[in-house]
Amino acid sequence: MSSNSGHPSRPVFMVDSGRGHPNQHRYYHQQMPRHAEPELVPCWTFPPARAEMKKRGWGRTNAGMAWVLTLILLLVFAALGLGAYQILRLQTEVQRLSQEMPAQMQSSAPQRQVGLNPAELNRNKLKSAAHLIGRADQSTSSGILKWEAKLGEAFTEGVKYINGGLQVNETGLYFVYSRVEFLSPKCNPEDFYVHKMRLQRNSHNRTIMEDHREGFCSAGNKKPWMTGSHIGSLQHLKESDWLFVNVSHPHLLSKNYHSNYFGLFKTH
Repeated sequence: MSSNSGHPSRPVFMVDSGRGHPNQHRYYHQQMPRHAEPELVPCWTFPPARAEMKKRGWGRTNAGMAWVLTLILLLVFAALGLGAYQILRLQTEVQRLSQEMPAQMQSSAPQRQVGLNPAELNRNKLKSAAHLIGRADQSTSSGILKWEAKLGEAFTEGVKYINGGLQVNETGLYFVYSRVEFLSPKCNPEDFYVHKMRLQRNSHNRTIMEDHREGFCSAGNKKPWMTGSHIGSLQHLKESDWLFVNVSHPHLLSKNYHSNYFGLFKTH
């Protein structure tokens, strides 16, 4: 078969029965002329470009994650280093203190032997003492004054107060004191007032201090007057001794509680 050279030739297939055998065929494919160019097949570039972009994106993501992991590792190592430094510094400080403490204990040991020991200090803190203040309700029959032992500045420590008297519970030296104040709306030059302290020991009473007040107003003076009396001394008292305060005119005592008081304290 002949073909026109102006147009590209199409393939021609020829069939040969081959030696009288109808079932056996040979196919021959006549090639196109060499000077003819094959038809071009269109190629779309979009899918390859998109795949390339994906590869670049994954690369940038991997690089960012690598930087983040690197920073995290650096922070972890920095924290571990700081912790190790703090532990080392604490160990050094503990060693320094452990070396200084024995020296301080040795230097302070002689100071503990100076002065009173703790037992003596505790005994001094427990010394007997009492301070009583006056009361408005006084008995005029016995002359023994009643006192307030709990209110205000009044207190008793190591001693007992019953019915106007103080009882000591330990033998020793005591300083005992009392003060009273008398008030009257009129004055008689012949009047006198007595303030005394009595000691009761084994059912025996005796006066240990006494003060007389007289001649404190002039004749014809009709104005109110006031006078006070204070007594105090160091006494050697025995266990279970009682102390009382007596006055000659209890009804003329001042109502000012702080002007009338009675007390003691152990000195040795």
